[in-house]
Amino acid sequence: MPKATVSRSTFNSRVTLYEPPTAAASGSGSTSSSTRPSTRRSPRPPAASTSALATAPEDVKPSTKVKSSPAKSPRKPTPFKLALEKPHPAPKRWQEAYEVIRKQREGIVAPVDTMGCEQGGHDRTSAPPPPTSTADHNLSILISLMLSSQTKDPVTHAAVQALRASLPGGVLSLATLKTATADEIDAAICKVGFHTTKAKNLVKLAVRLEESHGGLVPEDLPSLLAIDGVGPKMSILFLQAIGINAGIGVDVHVHRISNRLGWHKPATTTPEGTRLNLESWLPKELHPKINLMLVGFGQMICKPVGPRCDLCDVAKVPRLCPSKKAVSPAKKRGGGVKKEEGALAPGCTTLYALVCVGAWPISPRY
Repeated sequence: MPKATVSRSTFNSRVTLYEPPTAAASGSGSTSSSTRPSTRRSPRPPAASTSALATAPEDVKPSTKVKSSPAKSPRKPTPFKLALEKPHPAPKRWQEAYEVIRKQREGIVAPVDTMGCEQGGHDRTSAPPPPTSTADHNLSILISLMLSSQTKDPVTHAAVQALRASLPGGVLSLATLKTATADEIDAAICKVGFHTTKAKNLVKLAVRLEESHGGLVPEDLPSLLAIDGVGPKMSILFLQAIGINAGIGVDVHVHRISNRLGWHKPATTTPEGTRLNLESWLPKELHPKINLMLVGFGQMICKPVGPRCDLCDVAKVPRLCPSKKAVSPAKKRGGGVKKEEGALAPGCTTLYALVCVGAWPISPRY
């Protein structure tokens, strides 16, 4: 009787494998070379030596499958909504609050009055700004608005001046802007927020104006909104600056103050939501005025942090401002904001001296 084949496992030396004799071997009594195939797994192949890998041809690459990520589609601009389907009801006593702020605002000189985007980087001094063409002036206003995002008015104003000084002849026009590279523009506007992205957008702006608009800044909302770096607020404020009433430009000040006054039920969470609410009930003749009025009021009185409710005339009227807070005398920072004849208005700096003493009159626009 043939004996079973005994062998050691190639995977574990402690395991002994017993293979029964094949049927052919039991019939003939001798070992046959044609045995039944084993169901055991074949031993693991030996690893290739480092010398073999070293001599492998360089053009042979391992066949590794890399999952290719789908191509990203370009970001689609947020659609501009013209109006609410259902108008927001007009808040109670809004006329009273508006009139109180308007009267107090007449005696306030804020940074937006002397260094706002509508100045296009020109200083309000005792002499009028140097004459420029309408096309160049409109371009300066649009560039100021594009640089103003996430940036305070004095910083934006200085950046536009630095950009103008860096261009050939000290002139900010489409012809001179086309000669500047993104790096050169970035160096001039490096103090504003997101200056690298804004510099690239200004290069694209020059190309777009020349190729699509005959070298002029467009004067309609759809064309303005199609420009990289220009949103609804900038488009509306630009059109208002050139005399076109296209809506309400809502920035952080208008958004914050209108919610503090309780003009939105429920409170809005985005400037666009604020714009749609305000445009649905505020008379259209006030649309160009409310931005400048509330921005200056927010810069000097209704500040984002530490609002000066002790100086606010709205807070003095009972139950007119639901967000009124008591300000302790220890926390009061010196100075009001009223103009005084022959002297600086308290709280104004020397930047606003000429305006405060009347050397450069500001016409009421709110």
